[in-house]
Amino acid sequence: MKNTKNKIQSGFVVLASTLGIFVTVSFFAFYLARFSANESATGGYYIMDIKARNLASTGIEHGLQLIRSSFSSFSSPVIGNFNNGSYKVTLNTSVDEIGSNLQYNHYGLLKSEAEIGQVKRNARLIISSYPDAFNLAFYGKNDGGSAFSSSSTINGDIYFNGNIGSVNLASGKIAYTSLTNSGTNAIFHGYPLVEFPTVDNTYYQNLLSSVSGSFNSGVEPMLTFDGNNDYAAIQNLFYTHSGEISKLTVSAWVKVPPDGGDWAIVDFDRSEYYNCIVGIKNTRINNEGDYVGFHTRASSGGIKDMWSSSTIRDNEWHHIVWVFDSEQVYDKKIYIDNQLDSQQDAYSTNVGLGSGANRYGFLGDGSEANSYNANRNKIYFQGSMNKVSIWHKAFSANEISYLENIPESDYDDNDLVAYWPMDEGSGNTLNDKSNNNNNAITFNNPTWGTRQNSGQGTVSNETITISSLNNENTLMHDGTINFNNCTINGPGKILVSGDLTFSGGTLTGSIDIISGGKITADGTIIGNSLTNSCVLYSTSDILITASTIYGIIICNGENLKVQSSSSINGAIYSNSVNTEINSSAVTGSVVSKYSLSLESSTLNKGSLPQIFGTSYGFKNMIIPGSYKEF
Repeated sequence: MKNTKNKIQSGFVVLASTLGIFVTVSFFAFYLARFSANESATGGYYIMDIKARNLASTGIEHGLQLIRSSFSSFSSPVIGNFNNGSYKVTLNTSVDEIGSNLQYNHYGLLKSEAEIGQVKRNARLIISSYPDAFNLAFYGKNDGGSAFSSSSTINGDIYFNGNIGSVNLASGKIAYTSLTNSGTNAIFHGYPLVEFPTVDNTYYQNLLSSVSGSFNSGVEPMLTFDGNNDYAAIQNLFYTHSGEISKLTVSAWVKVPPDGGDWAIVDFDRSEYYNCIVGIKNTRINNEGDYVGFHTRASSGGIKDMWSSSTIRDNEWHHIVWVFDSEQVYDKKIYIDNQLDSQQDAYSTNVGLGSGANRYGFLGDGSEANSYNANRNKIYFQGSMNKVSIWHKAFSANEISYLENIPESDYDDNDLVAYWPMDEGSGNTLNDKSNNNNNAITFNNPTWGTRQNSGQGTVSNETITISSLNNENTLMHDGTINFNNCTINGPGKILVSGDLTFSGGTLTGSIDIISGGKITADGTIIGNSLTNSCVLYSTSDILITASTIYGIIICNGENLKVQSSSSINGAIYSNSVNTEINSSAVTGSVVSKYSLSLESSTLNKGSLPQIFGTSYGFKNMIIPGSYKEF
């Protein structure tokens, strides 16, 4: 019994041990299986995460492609599907991925959100709509090999390919240079820090090639003199005092046929006061009508004859201006078609015109008259004229174009002596539009006719809405034009083949202003914010005086000048040998092919107009170090 009992107890022990081992093995097997499952899940998740990251990068690449080729696609999020997943690409030009404002207006956040299965990954880039040179306050390629220094305040980093002298940088800002031995304020960075950006001019060239017609077009009266015996005598206006004319401007539109010219457009006697002619030079027979003449007599210094260097006997209309200013060294000047043709140092400073004889004047003949319609020299003018004016004021070079078509609002100008537009079209009275009643009476029947507006003129005191002009939202003018105190509302384009001048006035509403000649803005507001800005593009010079501009300035002429308390907000891109900012403020960026003259001004790195998706010729770029995954 005892052995049996022992055997039974031994069996229980074996059973218990077996059960224990089984339970232990079972638990081990359970946890091993669980571990394997977790490892498998972790490995699978890791693989999906890699795929999601790659998909987010694919979305970024897709977005970059769209920015370069089809920006309009970003009007709504772009959805893509790839590798059993999906991505959504957006471009935000206001805030970053956490809702903070982007550093500059011209930056954009390109964000890609990718998902594969349950795994999500995001990526982003910061993109500038301008090349990287515009991320500096000033970039100077310095093709001319000049130095750069300025006491004007510069709040932003700069780069100059050359010697940097003393510069007044704001705290924490850096001046980079390509030279190892530049000025004490500069840090050597090698050449180049960034590349000088080029502009694709295709957009602008195509638009300029399309210019035709005239905004200020139509026909206008003119008066033609036959060169035989017809003329006009000026009433009421006469001179009697020695040296009484200290400043003088005479302006006229003139057309001289191949056999035409001679005395005079306006004449108050060459021997006593002044004579403005298109006539003889040296010998009357061989050179009649070829040159513009400006002959004068002063209180001292006698008679001084002056001739243009250009000839105009070509049967074409020309705008001629004669200027005398006793305060200037070159006191006599002749302008032809708004360009200074010649100048003369005729008299001592502050010596006025006039001998003291009593003289009345004529249009179309030479005067020797001491009373109305008295003695003439009977050398009659052959050709056509209109819009003749006399001023006791010396117009500057920048003001000459104003004289092409004097606005009615200025007829009461105290310096305006007489203005005969010759717009009557009939009769023998040329009405003086000044307040001086200096009418002119024609004799022997000069012929009334009409001429097509030459593509040159002045538009004054008008409100122009570009969208109302045509289906293309374009104001087009083939020639030279001056907008005087006009309000121009965009959006749209202003395309001018010649010189374009804004004198006063305002332009608002995203306007592309493109000129095949010189652009001048004097006392003008162009644009009203960086989101409602304008583009100024010129194949020639740009002159900004006492004006406020929001937008982009692109200058391809010899000279770009910003002066007289002007304010520029945005981008300046200059190919000009002479780029000057004087007594003005620029907030944005200046990129120059040459050096920069910065005097008594401030230059602050700031935002630029947002130009993603435009044809303005700039290439966008990725801000270095801005890629981020989250």
